[in-house]
Amino acid sequence: MKRRGIFSALIVLTLALGVAIGTVVSERASATQDGPAAIRIPNPVELSNGFAAIAEALGPAVVSIEVVSNRSIRTSTQDFFDQFEDFFGFGSPFGIQPDTPEPPDQETVPRQSTGSGFIVDPDGYVVTNNHVIEDAVEIIVQLADGTEYEAEVVGTDPETDLAVIEIEADGLPTARLGNSDAANIGDWVLALGSPFGFEQTLTAGIISAKGREMGGAQFQSFIQTDAAINPGNSGGPLVNMAGEVIGVNTAIVSDTRVFAGIGFAMPSNVVADVYNQLVASGRVTRGWIGIYYTDDADTLEAVGFEQGDGVFVSRVAPGGPAEDAGFEDGDLIVGIDGREINNGDMLLETVVAMEVGSVIPFTVLRGDDELTFDVIIADRSESDTTQVSDAIPRPRRGEDADSRLGIRVQELTRQIRTLRPDVEGVLIGSVESGSVADEAGLARGLIITRVNVGRVRFEVTDVESFRQAEAAMSSDMRIALRVLDPQNDFASTFVPMLVP
Repeated sequence: MKRRGIFSALIVLTLALGVAIGTVVSERASATQDGPAAIRIPNPVELSNGFAAIAEALGPAVVSIEVVSNRSIRTSTQDFFDQFEDFFGFGSPFGIQPDTPEPPDQETVPRQSTGSGFIVDPDGYVVTNNHVIEDAVEIIVQLADGTEYEAEVVGTDPETDLAVIEIEADGLPTARLGNSDAANIGDWVLALGSPFGFEQTLTAGIISAKGREMGGAQFQSFIQTDAAINPGNSGGPLVNMAGEVIGVNTAIVSDTRVFAGIGFAMPSNVVADVYNQLVASGRVTRGWIGIYYTDDADTLEAVGFEQGDGVFVSRVAPGGPAEDAGFEDGDLIVGIDGREINNGDMLLETVVAMEVGSVIPFTVLRGDDELTFDVIIADRSESDTTQVSDAIPRPRRGEDADSRLGIRVQELTRQIRTLRPDVEGVLIGSVESGSVADEAGLARGLIITRVNVGRVRFEVTDVESFRQAEAAMSSDMRIALRVLDPQNDFASTFVPMLVP
């Protein structure tokens, strides 16, 4: 298997546009008091020539991918819509077909599917989607001229739904990755691929939005486009008017399972990083420190901060690097290695890019105290990253309450103390219907261990200490309760609420 180095040195642009591509850039005049700046509308002929030039130049680098996989389909129920799933996979928002138990006594056959990809190295490296080649036992890549090659998997990254495969060929036409961060909403883009098996299909549209997140996946933030993307387009390029790939077409949203004007592409800047790592080592490494966090405005206000001040640590993973370094639940991360951290996206982006094993200083606020912790960055793929849900169960409501928050509290039961002798706090015995606690989602059986009143932290060890915290509250003040869920392995979370 061949290996390559830095991505920028690998991707050689061999496609020279034979005709001048019309630059579709709005020319803005100076704004006047009479109204907004004037915008020049591109000449339709100029735009059409640009589309044609890109199709001619980039088409040879776009491939069709046929896959036979280990996943099976029921022959007795195979129909027109099953074919859509074979092409694209509609089992999740990311176009990944989930495995489902097969009913007994029904014949199964290997799954055959079609996707797209594009060549990024003249020696045969091809970028596509992970879900296109997932569980493959055979992968056939067909070039634009009809030549077919059997491909091998270089590496996959399910978290971004990207994959790199290789064919034994050289001197191939290639596509060049552009800078997806420079793309703007409203820019013209083209999608190339093999929808429904029709190779070398070109569709046009615009960038509808950027930074689209679906399903809470941490590393999937998409470019949205209205360029037609259909089953079989998966893994094909989304191209700007300079003929550069700015995204990998990955998923659609549609009630009919076909194009409905909303498609999603993984940005090329993410693709470049994943490609470099897969080609170098066959896997993607991401940094991990072992915390659960939020930058929710209500939570930050409850602990005496504003949105943009930093990232609130709602839970520290036991045995993780952050705990070893000295982090505690309720800390506010404000800086990493001298870089100011304002929100969760900045935190995640910074941590995952760090070299595993490196020692990085983190700056946190604990109340009014500024602390620095040296954290040894761990490998996320080798860590226990299964997150316990922060969701609070539906309350079992009581008839009364002895707290202004709408809850009745009591000392911890003998069973809880026996099970977790290290836990201190008070048990919620009931929740008053319609109270602020009810609206916040507090439930009977949860344990309150801390009350944050602004930046003042009241550690709750018994009913009396809870009363002291409550005495510090005033109406219209936002507070946060740290609670544990005994039914969820004593997982902790912070619940903000407004004091009545």
